Amino acid sequence: MATYAVSTPLEPRLLVIEDRYAPGVAGSGLFTLHRADCRVSCRMLVTAYFSSPLPPAETLSRILDAGERALSGIPFTRELVGSDRPHDSGELSRAGHTLTWDRPAAPLPEPAESPYDHRLRLLCELSPEGGVQGVRSRYGTVFALTLPPVTYYRVPR
Repeated sequence: MATYAVSTPLEPRLLVIEDRYAPGVAGSGLFTLHRADCRVSCRMLVTAYFSSPLPPAETLSRILDAGERALSGIPFTRELVGSDRPHDSGELSRAGHTLTWDRPAAPLPEPAESPYDHRLRLLCELSPEGGVQGVRSRYGTVFALTLPPVTYYRVPR
């Protein structure tokens, strides 16, 4: 998240962290039943919501420019987008990073409640706007960056 805040015009506004755990699940092949390789698996999911002082098209152009720099932690490049206009699609996705943003006909929703009962969810509001709608009403277009989930702990069987 810090890479985006430092290298692009994106300004962090809301951070959603979900810490999920799930029991190991056995799989099955055509003729065999496989035992789960772990009892419990824990993983972290992070979505950061940003605003930008620039219009969406210019913000996306600057994000793509930042992705072109050597050793950039931003996986989005002009090669990924090609000659298409990236702001029309409402989404860029590469290397597990997914960047979505408000469009006139499709604003980003508030962070959804997890369907799982076995999770810890933290909402870190970096400014007192009160969720995605508050960020939108104060700053305009909202950008959401979802990072790849990280499995950080497993209890072996």
